[in-house]
This record gives sequence, C-alpha cells and structure tokens, in this order.
Amino acid sequence: MTRRGDWVRLATLALIAVAAAFNYRYMFDFTMVMFVSPIEDMSHGWVVPFVSLAVLWRQRGALRAAAGAPSAAGAAWTALFLVIAWFGGRGGQSRLEQVSFIGLVWALPYAFWGRGVERLMRFPAAFLCFTIPVSSFIDFFTIHLRILSTSIATGLLNGVGLAVERSGTALYSRAPGAEFNVDVADPCSGIRSLFAMMALTAAYAYFTQRGAWRKWLLFACSLPIAVIGNMVRIMSICVVAAWFGQQAATGYYHDYSGYVVFLVGVLLMVQAGEWMKGRRKREEVVSNREEVISNREEAVSNREEGGGRRKEGDENAERSTLNAERSNSGMGIVVCVGVAVLAVFAAKLTLPPPAFDTSSCVASELPARVGEFTGEVPWFCHNPQCLAMAEESALKRGADGFVCAECGGKMAPVSLGEWSDLPKDTVIVKRNYRSADGLVYAVSVVVGGRQRNSIHRAELCLPAQGFAMLDAARVPLRLADGTSLQVRRINAQRPGGARMSLVYWFLSHDRVCCSHTERILMDVWDRSIHNRINRWVMIAVNVSSGLDSPEGIERFEAFLSELYPKVVLGRVKDNE
Repeated sequence: MTRRGDWVRLATLALIAVAAAFNYRYMFDFTMVMFVSPIEDMSHGWVVPFVSLAVLWRQRGALRAAAGAPSAAGAAWTALFLVIAWFGGRGGQSRLEQVSFIGLVWALPYAFWGRGVERLMRFPAAFLCFTIPVSSFIDFFTIHLRILSTSIATGLLNGVGLAVERSGTALYSRAPGAEFNVDVADPCSGIRSLFAMMALTAAYAYFTQRGAWRKWLLFACSLPIAVIGNMVRIMSICVVAAWFGQQAATGYYHDYSGYVVFLVGVLLMVQAGEWMKGRRKREEVVSNREEVISNREEAVSNREEGGGRRKEGDENAERSTLNAERSNSGMGIVVCVGVAVLAVFAAKLTLPPPAFDTSSCVASELPARVGEFTGEVPWFCHNPQCLAMAEESALKRGADGFVCAECGGKMAPVSLGEWSDLPKDTVIVKRNYRSADGLVYAVSVVVGGRQRNSIHRAELCLPAQGFAMLDAARVPLRLADGTSLQVRRINAQRPGGARMSLVYWFLSHDRVCCSHTERILMDVWDRSIHNRINRWVMIAVNVSSGLDSPEGIERFEAFLSELYPKVVLGRVKDNE
C-alpha cells in the first residue's frame, strides 16, 4: 500500500468522523439520558465505549499489519448502515441511529482497509451494542423471565422450609409470624442485570480465553448466571421479609440487594472461566507433545526446502507489489464511500421536517351508552396527598368545576401522572361503562401529539400501579360485521386482589395494529419515506374481570361491536 493511499483514507475517515459527531449528536444525548433513566437503568453503559477503545489500543499493531486494499464488500455494508441511519434519523428513532453508528464503526474500516482489519474490528464494534437500551421493548421476554425466577425461587424456598405460594409474579407467605407478599415487577425481572452480566462476561471472555468457541461458550453462560443471581436476590428478599418484616425487605434491603446479583454473577463467571482454562491447559499439554514431534519433522524438511526459499521470497515481493497496485486502484471505493456518507448526513440535515397530521381518526368524546352498558366520565384529584378518583354523577360542581369529595380540591379529566408525564398536546378521553350485573369496562382513548411519548405501552404502567402481570398475548376478536380485530390482552392482578384484564390496540387514519413495535416501524416508514407524522391513537379497555373465558370474550366482542363504529371515524382497514 502506498503512502499517498494511506493519507487519502485517513483524511476521508477523519472527515466522516467530524460529520458523524454532528449528525449523531442527538443520538449521543439520548444514549446518555438512557444510561441514567430508571426505566432502563444502564449504568454499565458508561464503561462500554472505554472497553472498546482499550481493545483497539491493545491491537493497534495488529491493525497496522492487517491493513490492506479497500474492499467492495465493506462498501456494500456501509451502504446498508447508511440506509438504517436514514430511517433512524428521519424516523426519530435513536435506537436505529445507534445501530447505524455501530455498524459504520465496523463497516468503514472494512471498506477502507479490507477484511484483515474487519476481523479485528468485530469485537470492539459489536461490544458497543451493550449501549443500546432495549429493556423497555422486550416485555414479552421479561414476563417469562419473571415467572421463571419466581417459580424456581418458590420451589427452593419451600424446600428449605419457608412456605411460599406463587400467583403470577407475586410471592405470598401466610405462615404465622412471617406474613409477607412480594411482587417481582419488571425492574426486578433480572433483565437489567442480564445485559450488564452479558457485557461483563463478553469482556472477561475476550481478555481471558483463547479460541473463539471458549469465548462464545463463556458468553453463553451469562444468561443462566444472571437468572441464578436474580433468583438468589428474590430468595434473599423473601428470607429478610420472613425474619425482619416486609417493610425492611422491600425498603432498605431491596434497594441494595442488587449487589447480591452482581456478587453471585461475578463468582459464577470467574469459576466458569477457570474451568475452561483448566481444559485448555490439558489440551495444551497434548498439543505440546505433538508439536515436539512436528518440529523434528519440520527441521528435516527445512533442510530440503532451503533452496526454495529464494523463490518464495521473490513471490512475496511480487505479492506486495500487487497489493500496492490494488490499494491504489481501490481509492475509487474510498472516495465513493466518503461521498455517500457525507451526502446522506447532509440530506438528513437539510430536508424539511416531517409534516404533522393535525386531524384525528376518532371521535372527540365517547358515547353515553353502549348496548347494555351505561357510561360515566371519571374525574381525578390532583392533590398529591389525595389522588382520589370519582365518577361525574357522584361529584358536586363548584365555581371552578367539580370538587373532590375527599379533600375539596379541584378535579381534572385526567390523572395527575398523565397530566405531568405526557406532552400537553396529548388528548385523552375516558368513560367507565357499567352493566346491571356490575361488570365494568373502563375505556380510555389516547390521541397522540407531535412527540412519540404521547403513547406508550401499558406494560410500563401496570407495575407502577401495583399490578402483577400474569401473562400477555395477541388475541383476535370477531366483531358483529364479520371483521377481525387483533388486540393485545394482558391479565394482571393486584396482591390479594381480583384478577383483571387490559386490552389495547393502536390505529391511525389508514393503519391498525396491536404491537408497539409494529406501530413504531410504521411510524418510521411514514416519517422517512412519506415525510409525515401520523397522529396515532391508542384505545385501551380495562375489564374488571379476567378476559380469558369464552363467555367473557363473547360478551366483550358484543360490546366492541357497538363501541367501535361510534368511536372510530371512517373505516380503518382490518389487521387480520
């Protein structure tokens, strides 16, 4: 490779780095916010970039030696990650931008210096994936992880003589003198400790193990290690609750019991690594014996090959000359890649922002009656010391509106949490529908605003309201006109309370789905390709009884068959 070619590649990479720092500035801000967010709790993320930099510094000599000619395959990968960068930036999805940034960290050196450098860049680039916040997006996994941890903990606690019963993700003890109830919510599912343990194990395996299969095997151990650590934490909380009371267990000890997970996980990780080292030493003894024999044979063959080394030296010189020629001819790839990256970054910044759809696809208020159900509008007290909820028929109207019967404060149509946390252009309409036999369907229609956080998944709210989620599934409902409506159904229960179900789905003018991920992908496509922001709507129905029997589902379908055409304006295509 020529000195001129080196300078062209380095200068192009430096220019791209400066442009990337400006292009990804909002993504960097988002990432750092997520590191301290209580929802994600990614405190390990601060260390991840420094580990990647340490790996690069450690193999700096190998990177120089492996540098070769530019690669067309690396340029193709760069193009793919530029497409992801476009959808992430225009679609307002910082996580997609993180994926594109990490991909470019790997693909650009691949395009500029070839496959040898690409192999060395795999680990430091892939390790940056541990900075991507995903805990709040994989509730389908956290539910099963919580149930698994509580099931194993229940069996072990009963095995050691501490009588415990499990209901969903909640543990109950009714033993005299040791009564307690502990619910394993999403933050305690072990998903956060899992990602931290995966990052720690990946770094430990890379620096301590030889051979790719040993590194991958030790990394695979991080999943059971994290589950075991979290299970030990749950058991210790239950033991503390039985010995010192529930307040001590769920208070001070709960806040610091995360160190139990870390300690158990580190000990198991080190032990697994030492076991693999022991196997490696035994294998090395055998290989050393074989190497002694092969060295003797090689010494004999070297005498015979002495005459052929001059010819091999000539071939190496020719190969070096050929690589230099390829390096010079590959400068076109470097220039094209640099122009493409800068053009995409510039286009993202110069195009006008997506236009916001100000219209709504749902009615501004819910009907007063639906079939056999009579509706009442709920009102909420915003006094932090009260937070009472009452229906409109039970309230008295004062000079400034309805007055709270508990504290005398002013009532509002949305709760204090919704008013404080959601953007002000979010529109929320609610009504509780009650039948003669006491069945209640609490309907809530949330019309999103310009910001995406106007609408979020109910899985994030239920644990905060004291519910233990029992299961979640996609359920098809058949409406009276023969159409099918796919909804997300969550069965939940408060400790010691009755079982309930929450059903929700999303819709816009021409789209309907029940998956938060699907809605986001549709939104990204519309923002990036059609340059518009759809005003999404979330319709949620809280069912006072569990919606898991054929009779209950049939009755709910009859209710939706009458409610749906009164709420949805026009006809949204079915999501069968």
